[in-house]
Amino acid sequence: MKNVKVLLHLGLPKTATSSLQHNVLQALHSDGRINFLGKCLNYDLATKNIDIVNYTGEFIRDAAEGKVSIKEARNDFLNTLDENKLNVFSDEGLMVAYPGKQNLPLAVKINNLADIFSGYDVQVIVTLRNPVEYLYSLYVELYPDFFSNVRKVNSIEKYSGELVSSPDDILFESFFFDRWIALLKKQFPLSVVSYEKLVAGDEATIAKWARLLGVDSQCFSGLFNVKKVNVKRKSGKEVQQMKDLRRVEMALRDMAAKVRPMYALLRWFYNASGLKRVLNYRVVSKGTHKFPEGVRLERINAVLRSSIKSSESV
Repeated sequence: MKNVKVLLHLGLPKTATSSLQHNVLQALHSDGRINFLGKCLNYDLATKNIDIVNYTGEFIRDAAEGKVSIKEARNDFLNTLDENKLNVFSDEGLMVAYPGKQNLPLAVKINNLADIFSGYDVQVIVTLRNPVEYLYSLYVELYPDFFSNVRKVNSIEKYSGELVSSPDDILFESFFFDRWIALLKKQFPLSVVSYEKLVAGDEATIAKWARLLGVDSQCFSGLFNVKKVNVKRKSGKEVQQMKDLRRVEMALRDMAAKVRPMYALLRWFYNASGLKRVLNYRVVSKGTHKFPEGVRLERINAVLRSSIKSSESV
């Protein structure tokens, strides 16, 4: 097993991860140069439809999050690895906590990853960006499916306020770079790169990625720059909000639940008629998620001071 090489790309989210997965990792896999186990998905925010391009290694995330056993994951990996190629798994979602969901601490997830790949030749790579930019972009990304459903964090103002008042809440673990970098370094050889330098085409950053993947810098750069993936609509610096009619759906569900004898029939009609699709369809509104500024920005910067230093030192 020591001869089997593994590269784990753990994000962070909103650090060109989708572009890396689609443009570079999946392309190298299709060309037979690496064994890419995913994640590579197309997710339509408007319809919530998911097109799975490649998620062969979904069991890795499931085991890291405690949904399946380590033993099962190790057996699955034996069945999917390629001894003659670099085996790559990329899943930025492992690094974050989701509002309204049960979340394991990063320390537990990282220890689980170490158990899954014990005995293999493993390298880990992560990408850092300015933590306030990261906080804002992550919020925008998760807002339609998660933050909008949890009242105490259903606006960027509330969310940043929670960070300032309760920084040790598990929701904010991924914002404290120095803490989880130390945890990763205890378990794996770790490479850290800068998002800002990556998208700017910094030669050293490109070379580091290329070396880990076993390709030359020109190859990596050519693939990475094919196109940008998962770009949000903006109004200036701020990202425009997406709206839907789920409140109407919830009201209809409550009304139907009161008519128990007819509930099953009404639910069937709701799905068959296409009404569900209409009420769940999202559109871009004129409103934007307000980027933190003024006193709020100062308070966030104060809480994330160590992370700012970490990102600037890469």
